[in-house]
Amino acid sequence: MSEHGLPVEAYELENIEALSGEARNSALGKAWQLAATHLARGYLNQETLQPRTVPDVAEVNMYATIKNNGAEELATALSTLAPQHPSYLALRRELSRQQAAMEAATDPAAKSRLLTQINQLRVNLERWRWLPHDLGERSVLANIASFDVTTFEQETPTSSYAAIFGKAQRQTPIFSDEIEYIVFNPWWEIPDSIARKDKLTQFRQDPGAITRLGYQVLDRQGRKVDPATIDWNAVSAETFPYRLRQAPGPQNALGQVKIMFPNSHNVYLHDTNDKSLFDSDERIFSSGCVRVQNPLDLAAWILKETPGWDRMTIETVVASGDETRVDLKSVVPVYVVYMTTVSNACGDVTYLKDIYGRDAAVLSALQPSPTYQN
Repeated sequence: MSEHGLPVEAYELENIEALSGEARNSALGKAWQLAATHLARGYLNQETLQPRTVPDVAEVNMYATIKNNGAEELATALSTLAPQHPSYLALRRELSRQQAAMEAATDPAAKSRLLTQINQLRVNLERWRWLPHDLGERSVLANIASFDVTTFEQETPTSSYAAIFGKAQRQTPIFSDEIEYIVFNPWWEIPDSIARKDKLTQFRQDPGAITRLGYQVLDRQGRKVDPATIDWNAVSAETFPYRLRQAPGPQNALGQVKIMFPNSHNVYLHDTNDKSLFDSDERIFSSGCVRVQNPLDLAAWILKETPGWDRMTIETVVASGDETRVDLKSVVPVYVVYMTTVSNACGDVTYLKDIYGRDAAVLSALQPSPTYQN
């Protein structure tokens, strides 16, 4: 299991070797089931980062079905449970190469560097195991650590877009969902947290920005409020009584399009009116959403299986300035991930900066060795 970056101690193989007869067979079966669950679903629970110590019922049932077919079939079945995505396979090859280099290394500095890279690979192999092993015929993967959004068709990357993610104090979460619809020339319905934390401060300093930038102020019943009648310095962030929205147009923070997969995080993909931020190497400037460069190209790819929405139609709708919603004929899976080791089409692996400092917690959780529990 070390070839997958998993701690072999978790399966107590040394203790099993000391057993014999039925006790040994039973212990081996339990170890297989636990290893199968780790490969299929992750060694850790993604939400809690606690090690899985109980096999999933699917792997228990699989073992019951094939346990009498011999060691070779058990080994083959185990190998097929791990992700088969080209990126996972590339990280496995890189891990094997680094492990071999580690065994041969004698220089302390080299060994330290290799250990750091091995640990980074282990963390990201685990993150791949958290994902569905079939990402779908067409899918979108937004990787926070590489600041990009990539489209896939049958697990082959087809296009990539520079992206901006959440700032350190408003980090973009990792989760999976399905793109359901796209809105061109969107109104920006400003989240209450942003209205209280950001917009109130802005309007206190520059009340004229409300009209200049196309904002609307509504009360909690949805009625328009004349911003000229509001003393923003007297408005409390704690009891903020208004709902804010921004009209479509060149000043709109969402730009020309938003790509929607409704979720509890209120995170989605969208354009931006500040294109200059894409010039930065480390692009963590948003409040959590994902801003995409050339988003109309991405929208066209997403909509290519939705009849009547070719690129010319998209351009015409955008030029109209009218807010327009398009429901997809078929949803497209989207995965917001945090991968600090990535591979290219040739299988070469790049080690990225841990921009949010998330690797250490996963690595620490990978170190303990769970034992099988009935």
